[in-house]
Amino acid sequence: MKNISVIRSFELIDFDEIMEIEKEAFNDPCSKNLYIYDFQNNPYSEYYKLILEDRIIGFFGLWIIYENAQITTIAVSPKYQGLGYGKTMMNFIINHVKEANCLNITLEVRVTNEIAIKMYKSYGFYEVVSRKNYYENGDDAYLMKFDVL
Repeated sequence: MKNISVIRSFELIDFDEIMEIEKEAFNDPCSKNLYIYDFQNNPYSEYYKLILEDRIIGFFGLWIIYENAQITTIAVSPKYQGLGYGKTMMNFIINHVKEANCLNITLEVRVTNEIAIKMYKSYGFYEVVSRKNYYENGDDAYLMKFDVL
């Protein structure tokens, strides 16, 4: 039987645990200060954590700016990848932005992240453009889009 997970809004105290997942999941993790700055100062940002048995196992960030939503980050701890938790977060995101009356969702994904690209495409995301040298380490990204309505 699969364990029940819940999604909750971030609290400032969560950032230490979130940064552990960030470092495990990404080759070039964002800095804690960047996340905290966005969390505290950007009126359009929303951050959520995925909790399983009182542990944070995933997280995501959104910017909802009027009718547009941008997934700024999304990650599942490598120990829990491949178990459907990424889909749990994507389902939440899509329902949340529908309730916010957004028309679309965009995100950037590393062109080499075939697993994530496949998952996004399974939801109806499509590639809009390739962004050369998007990441700090020089990796390219696809801008992907999902039309909500």
